[in-house]
Amino acid sequence: MERRSFLSVGGAAVLALAAGRSSTAEGAGGPAAAVEAYYRRASASEDAEAFAADVPALAHPVSPLSTLAEDVPMAFDTTVRQELADAAVVEENVSADRIRSISGFLSASLTDEELESIAAENAVVSATVVGGDGGEFERRWLVATDDGEWGVVWPGEPEGPVTVVREYYRRAGEAESAAAFADDVRELSHPASPLGEVATDVPGLFDGARRQGLVEAAVVAEDVDAERVRSVSDFFAGAADDETIETVAAENAVVSVTVTDGDGDEFELEWLVATADGEWRLVWL
Repeated sequence: MERRSFLSVGGAAVLALAAGRSSTAEGAGGPAAAVEAYYRRASASEDAEAFAADVPALAHPVSPLSTLAEDVPMAFDTTVRQELADAAVVEENVSADRIRSISGFLSASLTDEELESIAAENAVVSATVVGGDGGEFERRWLVATDDGEWGVVWPGEPEGPVTVVREYYRRAGEAESAAAFADDVRELSHPASPLGEVATDVPGLFDGARRQGLVEAAVVAEDVDAERVRSVSDFFAGAADDETIETVAAENAVVSVTVTDGDGDEFELEWLVATADGEWRLVWL
């Protein structure tokens, strides 16, 4: 697999790096400490070019960050104006498939061997970052070891409404058959959703998704009320009792997606997603 060039504007734009001054770390030399070191070095740098020169020493050897720092140092321009408020490990040793899902750009930049080297020992670190305007946001960093040393690999978005929808289309594109994809649908579905039962009974209904490509996804509404939840579809409203509707209404979002069909034509759909035990899951399309 050839590495994708970082010289394109798109390569720099998708990164959206966040770095600055950290106030906490989880153990010297651990996963969170690697993220803290990245932030601390950025805070001490005079400008983006100075920080870019430090990035290779902070990054995992196979991380695309080092190449980006060499090719497009200005991609790190915002990092020196941000601060890290907190950092904590939220997951450990995620799989190669999960690493691929963090970013299509990251996945395309790694060989299979490099991907496996990251999958051998890694962690996901949640970083709370304070932006230049004083507002806080979360950035989740993938970090991994090389000869026992932790280094940053790539930043990803926090888990959220859009993430589960993107995962649905990613798995659909990789599924070998509608039946195989039906297993993924059940895993991604909310417990209150009839999607899992439909996938079990009529897996062929999901075959079309395997020929669709996700172009864009964005949250267009949050925490819609029970009436709006019922209006998603007559089928869903008929299958869900009042308790189920209220469960979905507790915390939810509507995600608008633009997808392409097998002929390359684009069209828009809306997904209702909701949380179950703190994790976002699909409810209905």
